[in-house]
Amino acid sequence: MNKNKTIFYFSATGNSLQTALDIANALGDTDVVSISKAGMNYNCNSEVIGFVFPVYAWGLPNIVYEFIKSCNFNKNAYFFSIVTCGGAIGTCLTDVNNLLKEKGAYLHYGSKLRFLSNYILMVDIKKDKVDQKIARADSRLALIIKDIMSRKESKIKGSSGILSGYFKNSHEKAIANYKFTDKDYNVSKSCTKCGICVSVCPVKNIEIIDEKVTFKHNCERCLACIHWCPQKAINYKDKTQNKRRYHHPKVKLAQLQSR
Repeated sequence: MNKNKTIFYFSATGNSLQTALDIANALGDTDVVSISKAGMNYNCNSEVIGFVFPVYAWGLPNIVYEFIKSCNFNKNAYFFSIVTCGGAIGTCLTDVNNLLKEKGAYLHYGSKLRFLSNYILMVDIKKDKVDQKIARADSRLALIIKDIMSRKESKIKGSSGILSGYFKNSHEKAIANYKFTDKDYNVSKSCTKCGICVSVCPVKNIEIIDEKVTFKHNCERCLACIHWCPQKAINYKDKTQNKRRYHHPKVKLAQLQSR
């Protein structure tokens, strides 16, 4: 049974999960639901409905897009969306709004929440910056929570002109190729076959077959398997071997396993 408020989240390293939990704790009477566990065609009749997720290639993660598109929501609910990010969020809020409009609803409030970028295929995570970034995110989130509690409405602005087209085209190309990202993953001899990668994968893309970690080419490119591997055994090409892994310090592995 749905509670009065529901927050749906998608999270690989815990930033979006912790954000959803913090908002739910402040709102009270709130279900916090994993998008990957809920599956498609979910029915939600709550009066307040939120979506919390990271930006992927300047747009929605594919799993978030498919979830919102397939589900049934109370069209009279107050909808909000928080996008966790390391920088720009591209068309995320506009995309959520457009998906809701197809259902006769709309996004009342949207905001980005900036953390340290954990996209280690392109960046290196500096340990001394983590606490600082999380503290700033917490301060910003406190203001966002006040807005949500007061049912504030904000104009959902998308990127315009050439920039909008750039975001859209780049995102569509990236998402189309993400499922095959795993062909460039490699597993070192330090792998202990512990199964953590299997349990944190949100799309069940990983199996251990005949004592070998096997990827099934339906990758979300969330990098949960890389970040949570205790041996740093899973890597992308030669780009991540010596880079620091990351997860939100308040989030435990068990919270993201078998979601």
